Amino acid sequence: MIAKISATENLGGALGYNFKKVEKGEASILLAAELYQSKEGRYAMEDVLADMEALMPKVCRTKKTVFHCSLNPHPDEKLSDETLTQIAKEYMEALGYGNQPYIVFKHNDIAREHIHIVSLRVDSRGQKINDKFEKRRSKQITDALERKYSLIPSSKVTDKAMNETPKIDIIRGNIKEQVASVLRMVLKHYRFCSLGELNAILSKYNLAVEEVKTEFRGKKYDGLVYVPTDDKGGKASTPIHASDIGRGVGYTAVQNKVQKSKQAIKPLIPTIRRKVLGVMRTSPDTEEKLRQRLEEQGLRVTIRKNESGRIYGITFIDDKEGIALNGSRLGKGYAANVFNGYFSNPTHNPFLDETLYGCLSVRLLQSATVHPSQLNTEESDNLVDELIEDMADGSFLSTGNDDWKEAAWQRKLRKLSKVNIRRRKH
Repeated sequence: MIAKISATENLGGALGYNFKKVEKGEASILLAAELYQSKEGRYAMEDVLADMEALMPKVCRTKKTVFHCSLNPHPDEKLSDETLTQIAKEYMEALGYGNQPYIVFKHNDIAREHIHIVSLRVDSRGQKINDKFEKRRSKQITDALERKYSLIPSSKVTDKAMNETPKIDIIRGNIKEQVASVLRMVLKHYRFCSLGELNAILSKYNLAVEEVKTEFRGKKYDGLVYVPTDDKGGKASTPIHASDIGRGVGYTAVQNKVQKSKQAIKPLIPTIRRKVLGVMRTSPDTEEKLRQRLEEQGLRVTIRKNESGRIYGITFIDDKEGIALNGSRLGKGYAANVFNGYFSNPTHNPFLDETLYGCLSVRLLQSATVHPSQLNTEESDNLVDELIEDMADGSFLSTGNDDWKEAAWQRKLRKLSKVNIRRRKH
């Protein structure tokens, strides 16, 4: 069971999010502790809000007075309302909120049922409930609850958990929460080294990310916006700024994720390269056949084209390992322009040339003149070469996800990395 805790000062927002799901039939109320209850046993948003506000002291020693937590059992668990209620009680008691007013909601809007708990972070004197080592204590509590109720350990997260993360669907409403749910899963389970690779992952869930630059009082700031899309990749809703979603999804967080991913991805590159090479030596003459044969090897592929149909980007995704790699990251021989040339004339297959790509029976060796088996992550992604070719034939189309932006993104990361190194030395 996984617990996700957040602190906020917006009591109405935390309650409103859950009560809206109740109104839509996507959630139900399991328990209200120390709160208003009508004679019929029903709860209304305005009554619960008024009651909590009345219990909140006028003077509090913290701005973030609201506790909002979700408890997520393993997707394969099917627990009764009684068991979920008891788990919520014991969790809140162990965490130090046993005497606090709180309300428990069960959400059923996705296949994985889970509960949300809204409470107050301050006691009757306005003092903050102890939150030292809160996440660590929370993990210890959920581990103990798993043992007590014989639940599937959260450590045994299967591919099913990722597969059950639904696509963004604007018809379902509450788009911001849908986006947040997708991002939490993706940023936790996947590793990537560029914004384009992140976009390749997000496309599966009808979501895209774009970098934005703003200026405030003479200072330039970089940020990210997340764009819900349709199944064809077209914009389906108004972009949402990262700051409106919450912590951990902004420019700095993604930048840190990129830096941490670089070393983790390196050992996995040869395996992905061999799988791609093996598939290409079967000479798939259409992109659909390429996708099918890669899927047989446990890989997904995202191909990006401009309006003239030219392939300007290709990304390979291993969902099991949780990685996304631009073709150029596998080596120059796997860059987008190579695949564009191949699908333009499938009768000529450069991947069959063992002098260029080596033999599958042996480990591919690095070639300084043909293609490196593994790109140095501190160097260019070879995206500039593809850009020059596109510009030369006049077919380049600027979009928010073009490879030139990926290259710019990487240059910025390297620059910041060097700045940080210099700062540490001083």
